Formats: sequence, C-alpha cells, structure tokens
Amino acid sequence: MPAELRLMIPTKESVEPDDRQLVETIRGGDPAAFEMLIRRKTSKVYSLCYRVIGNAEDAKDISQLVFIKLWENLDKYDPQYAFDTWLYRMVTNVAIDFMRNKQSRENAVNSNLRLVRTATDADQTLSLQRKEIESVFSMISQVLSPKQKVIFIMNQMDDLQSSEIAKILGCRESTVRNHLFNARKLMQQQLRKRFPEYSRLWKEQQA
Repeated sequence: MPAELRLMIPTKESVEPDDRQLVETIRGGDPAAFEMLIRRKTSKVYSLCYRVIGNAEDAKDISQLVFIKLWENLDKYDPQYAFDTWLYRMVTNVAIDFMRNKQSRENAVNSNLRLVRTATDADQTLSLQRKEIESVFSMISQVLSPKQKVIFIMNQMDDLQSSEIAKILGCRESTVRNHLFNARKLMQQQLRKRFPEYSRLWKEQQA
C-alpha cells in the first residue's frame, strides 16, 4: 500500500480506562487491572498515609494494608461516586485505626504540616527555623485525637473544605467544623503552656 494511503487510515490511540472502568474490569476477574489500579493510586495513598503518620516505614505498611482492604471491599464501591473519594475514606479510616492502636504516639505526627510557611527555603536559617517549628508541632499535636489529626491534615495540607471532608469521612459538616475548632484550641493551649514564644506565630498563621 502506498505511504500516502497508509497515512489516511486512522490509527487507534491507546487510551487508559478511567477509575470506574478499571474497577468494573477488576470485578470481571482481571488481575492485571488491579495491578494497574495499584500503580495508579500508590503515590496518592502513600502520600496521605505519610502526612498522617509522619513515618516512612509505617506509611508503607499502612499503604499495603489499604490495598488489601481495597481488594476485599471493591464490590462495595458505588460507581455513582468518585473513586478517589471512596479511596480517601478508606485510607483515613485505616490511618485512624493505626493511630488509635499504636502504643507510642511519637511517630504519629505530620512533619510537613503547614504550621508555619517560611518566606523561602533558600535561606538556611529560615529552613532550620521551619524544622524547629515542625518539631514543636509534632509534640503539641499529640493532644489531638486521631480523627482531629486527620481532619486537620485534610484541611491544612490538602486545602479541603469542611463539606468535602464530611463527604469523605461520612459525617456531618458541623462535626468536621467542631473537630477543626477543637484541634486549633487544644494546640493553642499547648503552645501557650509549653512553647509561649510560638503562640503569637500560631495566631498569625491561623488568622
């Protein structure tokens, strides 16, 4: 066939299935589809686990547990809802259970919470100050309940509104707002008590 004619024949583009289509394929008994789903969601799942727990090894373990639970409960997913919302709820539930069951809370912190935004990380002094403040936060955040911590992270790290968090956790928006209010109040009390030099800075960041 002449090259000119071959160029006129439309080519089939390789288009990956969206999340809902992938789930349906998995339900149909295709193990390769589940491997694709894992590859697609591993970064998102691990990132959230790490932000909640603050420890890389624990985050890996929790991520693996999430995918095990995902496999076991995939038949419960309702395609009329966004898959990531359903997955997000599963991740937060597993992370909350982990924090509740862990004897030591030393690793159950989020080292990257935006308690303080420095103007630039290029300045080494500011970078060290940021690490110091994050260390302070890791101590004062121990007064939070697991659910308060998760909600605070979703609000501060992921910029999710109360309505979105409520949908993910399956609770009322007023419940989310109450948890956020109490979390801020508890941490402010801890700052005034243990680190008064940071109390003013906290107020500025929360304003």
